[in-house]
Amino acid sequence: MLLTETTGPGTNAVGGKARGLYQLRAAGVAVPNFAVLPSETFAPLLAHLPTATDADLDTRQQALRAFQPTDAERAALQQVLAGWGFPARPVVVRSSVVDEDGADNSFAGLMDSFLNLTTEEAVWAAVAECAASAYSARARAYRQQRGLPPVALPGVIVQVQVAARTSGVLFSTWPEYPPEMAIHALWGFGEALVSGAQQPDEFYLRKATGEVSYQQIAEKTQQLTAPSTTSGLAAQPVAADAQLTPSLLPTELTQLHALGQHLESAFGAPQDVEFVVDTAGALWVVQARPITQPIPELLVFDNSNIQESYCGVTTPLTFSFARRAYATVYRQTMQALGVPPAEVAAHEPVVTQLLALVQGRIYYNINNWYRGLLLLPSFQQNKADMERMMGLEEPVDFVQPPRRSRLEQLRSAPRQAANLLRLLAAFAGLRRGVPKFQTQFAAAYQRFYSLPLAQLSQAELLAEKTRLDTELLAHWTTPIINDFRVMMYNGRALRGLRAAGVAQPEELLRRYLATDQQLASVQPVHRLLKLAAEARTFPGLAELVRTWPATIAEEVAQRYPAFHLAVQDFIAEYGDRTVGELKLETTTMRTAPTIFYQYLRNLLMGPDKTNALEPAEGDAVTGAATAEIAGLLRQRGGLQGWALTRTLGRLQDAIRQREALRLERTRLFGMYRSLYRAAGRQLAAQGRLSRAEDVFYLTEDELTAALGAPVGLSSPALPLPSVPATIWLSSPTATSPDLRVVVAARQQEFAAYEQAEVPTRVTVPASPHRMAPPLAATDGLLQGTGCFPGIVEGEVLVVRRPEDDLSVAGKIVCALRTDPGWATLFPACKAVVIEKGSSLSHSVIILRELGIPTIINVPGLTRQLQSGQRVVLDGQAGTLRIQPRPAG
Repeated sequence: MLLTETTGPGTNAVGGKARGLYQLRAAGVAVPNFAVLPSETFAPLLAHLPTATDADLDTRQQALRAFQPTDAERAALQQVLAGWGFPARPVVVRSSVVDEDGADNSFAGLMDSFLNLTTEEAVWAAVAECAASAYSARARAYRQQRGLPPVALPGVIVQVQVAARTSGVLFSTWPEYPPEMAIHALWGFGEALVSGAQQPDEFYLRKATGEVSYQQIAEKTQQLTAPSTTSGLAAQPVAADAQLTPSLLPTELTQLHALGQHLESAFGAPQDVEFVVDTAGALWVVQARPITQPIPELLVFDNSNIQESYCGVTTPLTFSFARRAYATVYRQTMQALGVPPAEVAAHEPVVTQLLALVQGRIYYNINNWYRGLLLLPSFQQNKADMERMMGLEEPVDFVQPPRRSRLEQLRSAPRQAANLLRLLAAFAGLRRGVPKFQTQFAAAYQRFYSLPLAQLSQAELLAEKTRLDTELLAHWTTPIINDFRVMMYNGRALRGLRAAGVAQPEELLRRYLATDQQLASVQPVHRLLKLAAEARTFPGLAELVRTWPATIAEEVAQRYPAFHLAVQDFIAEYGDRTVGELKLETTTMRTAPTIFYQYLRNLLMGPDKTNALEPAEGDAVTGAATAEIAGLLRQRGGLQGWALTRTLGRLQDAIRQREALRLERTRLFGMYRSLYRAAGRQLAAQGRLSRAEDVFYLTEDELTAALGAPVGLSSPALPLPSVPATIWLSSPTATSPDLRVVVAARQQEFAAYEQAEVPTRVTVPASPHRMAPPLAATDGLLQGTGCFPGIVEGEVLVVRRPEDDLSVAGKIVCALRTDPGWATLFPACKAVVIEKGSSLSHSVIILRELGIPTIINVPGLTRQLQSGQRVVLDGQAGTLRIQPRPAG
């Protein structure tokens, strides 16, 4: 029997390739005319033949080679060929075995194809050989390797041959890097491409946009063409001027991108597509089948924002604690939104993997942050707001809400609405909730620091850790709800400004927010400036601090007891506010008072800046922003103006509360730091660690076990996902009972991480394309985003890690990241440049309030500049111009 593309397959076994052609036509894709001889055509030849041995399979192959069509089949094919304009238009014969081109088994290239056939005898001879190739040695070996039954049910396709200008293969999703689709193409017929005989042009397109992310043009010296006098193909030279010319035009790449998107959506899976562009420029699809290679989930890790808190390489103890803290807080958030307990439990793989450790650096696991947002309504809007707050330079679009029918949407609407109402109710409750939270925290804070930590037993230390976990960390809902409030109102404010016609709403909003002088994060700076002014009133004290003896803290305590008491009060309240303050291994003012005197010395080395936080410095900029927004609101008026005014007010209030609550977070981390340092001292005294500081190279679970925590009392284990080990700690749990062995191995591992250059975004799998070379200064000019205006010239101090030189007085400080602890350094800085930063981060807010010229997001800043170089900085334009070194 003979089936055509118009009659359809019916119940016949047409095979995988023919089934794909029917599906392509149904999807509206241009497919060359075809006819199918289904497996029922060949069944009588095979019906009674055995399959037990290799000889039996040889017999089946020989029987198929002897195939002869019936008179009815000959007549039917003659009629079809005539309709196609045969023999003027040649045909091809291709296989279509029943289990070919399936979701799991492709049989790619294993059966024979015959091209450029121009006689009926040649067509029928090719049909017999094509069917027989289902039992070829390579096809049989493939079946054995794949665990398939030895019996093949061959079908055969006869199809109009397209006059090929270009042929190629399209993978609608590239398994090596799923955000892209891959297209390989060359001149002429594609047999040389699929066989690997010739090097094709390679094009890689971003699936989301169709933009060419990478291409490699081959030198195409030969092409396969269809001679008019003989069957089959022949190799001919490519014209010299076409050998290095791309075989696909930009418009054709656009067509292929749309085709790949369409087929993947229509067939519900990534597709392997063979296509031909004919000599008239028309695009034809000659085959589509599922990609049988597993498509890995693309994991995206980004540290654009979190490196502000965890700058550079971070120790295992900090990472394991931070990961547990994020998981604990996220569970509380879901519970506050009314998520059912069963669904909270189902989200454990998400909440326990919100963070990743990439070569010693903490990253967000972006996939899981997006999955968490699926619990809220308006996913796309919240996603955009979260990306803005995280400082993501490139959105990630592969995590999307599941497609639901209208009925499913109606059923889920009450639940989504209830979640939103709970969130809004939680926002409203913050007015009373924040003071209550701060009162409870203050009581726990004072109680903790009244303890003689050095005298507590190991069991008592564990009990204090449990108390911190249960009384504070397990009740952190208020700060996280307020963070949601900042995220949502920031997004709403930007949308409102954009709707009001503001061309650059982000820039205007940055300036407007700098009018707030009440942020809690700036209070330590006020106090430090006052202490510097007070130090100047004590005869000889300022000079003592400037000369910087090794025993500075002891000498001040002995010679200036009143000032020493003031310093002690400052450290008791703000001793954890230090550069790198969320890294448990960081030495803070609380653990080393000398750090306070370093900050004080920075201030005493320059002029008195007691009044640095007075509004006058920022009036020219922030006042203009306030006036601009006020004029905008007057112009708009009505409901729109009222809504924008209300949103801006709520955003300012939310940011003010956020800064206050982040100071409490700093203090919470400080308590855990003090606790773990005390534990380290005990383990070192017992000889189980070489030094107390080695405790930071243990994970939380290992430390609590070392302190003798009974089973069930240590922190719950957080399973590592199935991703390459290089993303995580290479030794996440101790494999040796000797803690010193574990620590030594990790110290060596993390020391190597210090030398590694790690990008802001890491994907698994990674893009296999060559990475771009490091950015170099163009004519000595570096470009970033200006955050506060001012033109200054001065000496650069590059700070990559908290351990670097922090003598910032009078310097243009160039930092990889900044965090709240930098606030104590900022007043002494001449200007600040940050390689990666968010304009809404608290440190940038403080810099604006201090009136310090500031630039953020300068690519490669800390690699391209060295301490001691001189630059001219323009905070308005966001530029740094490197000055030539003096001759000699």
